[in-house]
Amino acid sequence: MSQFITKIFYKQRDDFARSCIERDRNLTLPDGITVKSDIPYINDGISAHRLDIYRPAGRDNDVLPVMINIHGGGLLLGSKEFNRCFCANIAALGYIVYSIEYRLIPDCNFFNQLDDVERAFDYISARIESDNGDSKHIYASADSGGACLLTYATAVNGSRDIARAAHVRPSGIKFNAIGFISGMFYTDRFDKIGLFLPNYLYGRGYKKNRFAPYVNPGNNDIIKTLPPCYMVTSHNDYLQKYTLDYEKALTKGGIRHKLDNYPKNKSLLMHSAYLNLLWMRVLKLYIQ
Repeated sequence: MSQFITKIFYKQRDDFARSCIERDRNLTLPDGITVKSDIPYINDGISAHRLDIYRPAGRDNDVLPVMINIHGGGLLLGSKEFNRCFCANIAALGYIVYSIEYRLIPDCNFFNQLDDVERAFDYISARIESDNGDSKHIYASADSGGACLLTYATAVNGSRDIARAAHVRPSGIKFNAIGFISGMFYTDRFDKIGLFLPNYLYGRGYKKNRFAPYVNPGNNDIIKTLPPCYMVTSHNDYLQKYTLDYEKALTKGGIRHKLDNYPKNKSLLMHSAYLNLLWMRVLKLYIQ
């Protein structure tokens, strides 16, 4: 791996972390929410193997539906803290929310990230009952690169062939519905993502390995594993075409879904950092 590119990755990660500090100064969590932070889902001392749990205060004895959130960042950067406001607002609607951290490129590869997510799913599944979560109503949401991970993690759970190709053990968790916010679904197109990222995600020579057919998320074996999907994008989203193209794949595959594609709007800022707030507005109506 080029040391030059690696340094760029780390610089982007540091710059993003600093920008989050500035952004969070202007954000406040809703009242009446409790948060348990930095809970290890694997006891291996790796700081990325942690999650946070949000729930409505005073409702510890109520059985509540479950939301699992996977943060975005192009698989290169970001953290669960970036979605604190989003997760807290979902909890305010009456959900237990588990927010997952995972390792980032170039410290690992895509299959390591998938395994992180599946192990987090294992941990969550084991404690849902004791947390008074409703195991019959489990949903998941993800933005940007997190949407890519959620797509493939769902596929790993629904297909033995995909799980074997990725060398990832399925968790077995089942979702009633999943939501994609500004999804970074495609990783090998002839664009600024696909030109450099695939070798770091899948390894050099990936086009010849067993996972190669599944690098395209429109592969029918992937599509048919998906539950009902909700998708959000906008004219201001620089990955808008990814969502629009993946919506066509879901339509072709016969997967029940809903797409909200917001028109050009100066007050709607770019990509998932702000689109997730729009998704929260309609979430209560969609996942019933």
